[in-house]
Amino acid sequence: MTSNIKYTGAAILAVILISTGSFYLGKSSQKTSEQNLATTTPEAIEGLESGINEVSAPNKPTAKPAVNNGGVTVASTAGLSSYASSEYGFTMKYPSYVKARPGFSTFHELGNNWRLYALPANQGKPVVTFSIYSIDQGIYSSGKQKYPLYFTAEVRVGVSPNVKECYSTDAGYANQKVTNVTINGVAFKKFSTSESGMMKYTQAESYRTVHRSMCYVIEQIKSGTTYRDELMATGVAESTLTGYYATGETIVKTFRFTK
Repeated sequence: MTSNIKYTGAAILAVILISTGSFYLGKSSQKTSEQNLATTTPEAIEGLESGINEVSAPNKPTAKPAVNNGGVTVASTAGLSSYASSEYGFTMKYPSYVKARPGFSTFHELGNNWRLYALPANQGKPVVTFSIYSIDQGIYSSGKQKYPLYFTAEVRVGVSPNVKECYSTDAGYANQKVTNVTINGVAFKKFSTSESGMMKYTQAESYRTVHRSMCYVIEQIKSGTTYRDELMATGVAESTLTGYYATGETIVKTFRFTK
């Protein structure tokens, strides 16, 4: 009988000890979880609540290496790519469907000078073109093309040592609209141009600043033709073309100096 009482008491004591230990272990675990939650970002919390282990974002870098292609350094990201010029000390970002290429190319009314409407005495270097969207079906309708016959939306960056003419208005634009803008802490002057005639047009916003004794010009451009006839099929809507042009402004606003 005495032996049974001893065993019963020991069992009760073990139960008490186990319950007490579980209580403090649970409190410790809860405290650790609260600490971890306090240091977790809202994005990560949202991911955990939805069963997603990692929240992905368009600007989040991936482990893919940088690629150097003809002087254009591109680092792939999830939905976004980066361009870096070590020679001129700046970086820009752009959607993955946009093509970055060194220098400028002529395209119907667009020349390949270092910036639009630069006078012969005002020379510089075309650095990079970001081609957003381009279509070229020639200048004559055959009845088989879709509207428009040709169009391009792009962003160009040019550099010139001629800082004296950096902020000069463009030839032929005596009353050119000029505004002050700031891009990532750097002051720019924005020069607006628009010309049309003979069913052709070119529109541009030219952002200019002087940095390290050089004139930097970033130009958001669209150029094309409005020609259409009854034989041409419906193609790209004007609103869509305008959207491509607007993407150029988004790219311009990513410009940053690195030195």
